[in-house]
Amino acid sequence: MSAGNLDMAKPGHKAIRVCADGSAYVEGYRCLACGAAFPEATMACRACASRTPPHPFRAAETGKLYTWSVVSRSYPGIAVPFVSAIVDLDDGLTLKGTLRDVAPDSLRAGMPVRLVIDNAGGATDKDGVPYVGFHFIPLGDA
Repeated sequence: MSAGNLDMAKPGHKAIRVCADGSAYVEGYRCLACGAAFPEATMACRACASRTPPHPFRAAETGKLYTWSVVSRSYPGIAVPFVSAIVDLDDGLTLKGTLRDVAPDSLRAGMPVRLVIDNAGGATDKDGVPYVGFHFIPLGDA
């Protein structure tokens, strides 16, 4: 997508940034004093209380499964079961999202995963402009 395209995708999550070329990434914020990472901008560091606002960075695309829940009941139109996961990315950022393409009985703490940014399951706004979302998939033979 070009920068002037009115149909440019919209971020479906506050941590997603969409570039002028249509590519997207997850943005985190890092405290320069202690190195703590956060998924949103803050006025001060939550970990060390430094008054210098954490600086933005492009999040890593790989990480490890920290914990999860297998969801067996959801809203109409949402396929179940699905895995709601909390993932610690390799850069220290922690995100919650859906873990796809994995059997629930094969899940284990520390399982390597990859962050995938895509069309948010085909979601669009009222004008048909697509949203960009993220999810996780197992990495390698995990």
